[in-house]
Formats: sequence, C-alpha cells, structure tokens
Amino acid sequence: MSPKLAIWALTIAVQGLYCVALAQQPNRPMPRIGFIFSSGSPTDPSPQGDSFKRRLDDLGYIEGKNVLIERRYAEGKLERMSPFVQEFVKEKVDAIIGVNNVVIRAAKEATKTIPIVMISSLDPVAAGYVETFARPGGNITGLAWLSRDLSAKRLEILRDLLPKASRIGILWDADGPGPAVAFKEYSAAAQGFKLDIVSLSVRGPNPDLAVAFQSGKKANIDALIVVANPLIGQRTKQIFDLATKNRIPSMTEEGRYVEAGGLISYGPSLADLYSRVAEFVVEILKGAKPGDLPVKLASKFEIRINLKTSQQLGIVVPQHLLVQADKVIK
Repeated sequence: MSPKLAIWALTIAVQGLYCVALAQQPNRPMPRIGFIFSSGSPTDPSPQGDSFKRRLDDLGYIEGKNVLIERRYAEGKLERMSPFVQEFVKEKVDAIIGVNNVVIRAAKEATKTIPIVMISSLDPVAAGYVETFARPGGNITGLAWLSRDLSAKRLEILRDLLPKASRIGILWDADGPGPAVAFKEYSAAAQGFKLDIVSLSVRGPNPDLAVAFQSGKKANIDALIVVANPLIGQRTKQIFDLATKNRIPSMTEEGRYVEAGGLISYGPSLADLYSRVAEFVVEILKGAKPGDLPVKLASKFEIRINLKTSQQLGIVVPQHLLVQADKVIK
C-alpha cells in the first residue's frame, strides 16, 4: 500500500471511531444559566439583558441552540429574590447571575457548588463574597466597583453643577444592604466637600416617596442623590416627577435614571458590566472554576445629562460637563 493510501485509510478509520464514540454518548442537556433581574418584567425586560445575550452570541453560545437562559424578574421586590435563588438551586442550573447584593448573599447561602457570577456594588472581599480579588476561592467570581470612590466623584460633579449647594439629601432604601453602605460612604465623602447630608430613607414594599420629598423640602436640601437598588429602580418615574415638581436637582447612580427624568448621573456602564458577565459565564461553561477566576473591577464609567430636566429646573449645565458627558438627552 502506498504511503498516501495508508494515510487516507488511517484518517477514515479515526473518523469512524470518533463517530461511534459520539453515538455512544448520552444526549447531554444544554447548560442553563439562572438570571435574576432586579427590575423589568417578561413583557418589559431589562435592556441590560440584551448586552449579556449579545456577548454570549459573540462567544458562540446561542440561546436555544447550545445554551438556555432561565430569566426571573423581581420587579423591584427584594422578597422575591431569595425564592428565585432557591428555585435555581433546586433545578441545578449551571450558573447563577447575581446583579445585586440581595441575590449574591442569598445564592452564597443557598449553594457551595453552583457557580455564581456577581456584579457587586460592595467590596466583595469586605462583604465576605470572596477571599481575595486575585483568588476568589469558593464558587463566586465576577465584577465589582469601588463605590467609595464613586461617591466622592458624584459629589464633586454635583458641586460643579451647583456651586452654591451646601445641603444634599440622600434618597435610599433602608432595607437594602447596598444602600446602607452607600449612605455611609456619601456621608464620609461629604465631609471633604464641607456638605451637609440629609437622610431621606424609605422602606418597601410601598415606600412613601411623597413624605420623603416633603422631608427634603423641609430640610432645605439643595439637591438629591438617588441611591440605586431594586426598590428605587421600579419607581423612577414617580421619584423624578416628584423631584421636578419640588424643583430639586438630582444626581443618580445609573444612566437609566436620567432616561427616566433624573438630571445627571455618574456610574459604571451597565451595558459593559453585563457584557463582561457573559465572558465569565463562558469561561465557567468551558470548565473553569469560579474560585480560580480573578474578580475584575468596572473599567468603563459614564456621565449622562438630561437637558430637558435642567431646563424645567432652570439650571444651566456648565459647558465642561456637557463636553465630558457620554450621553446628553435634549
């Protein structure tokens, strides 16, 4: 037999053995990702979910073809999140996405084996989610941002926008772990700017926002910082309608709040964070252990400004802020 013929025969034999091996393997189910969204609903899904799905597509994981995404919508209700986590643990999904601290903590308590990919607004080491950034250990990894630095930056931007402001109200959910930390950090950062902080705390499930704004007016606040979390996120229209009605400028932590009528925002790009979460998920689906995947920091930050709101409030936005803005709503 000639050398070429021998190589051809060997190739055919190897391909045949490979096909037999595949045929003998049981049908493996598609991997399933459990994703709990803080806001949105099945009929009005979170736009950040699109960023996650697009990145999965780019990396070769197509929903319905070789991966399944199990979506659950808390619709701003913290009490829904833990039961969703329990559901995913019972169903033994291949990964759980935690995009807020309530879900992350519930998932950490519920499972030591299912990988958890987080987006944490808290220092994940201080919060006890991971051992270190470089070597998370356990079954949790993902993304985080250092909110203390962002708190100071937001106050700095607010002072640029409103040089005469001296008293700032903080609207926050007193039941949320993230907002509780955020309020302390704003209070600490305000000392460096010689600003007074007024706590405007609310509680779910039906926060009395009108009373919170009345308290703010009574305290003569010059501006308002809205601390993002699921409870607040589901009530953005009401919040910014009240802010406009009471003529209170607002600094927000997420760009979507500016879309809803807030004046200005500074924070990490959610589209970028959700896209990067998909990269962690793909690594895990390929066999990586979450404890071996270093936690990464948010790297893309955005300023958004709503000029419609500024006009309603009679505020002239400085040109240097407009130039820095990633998006201006006119």
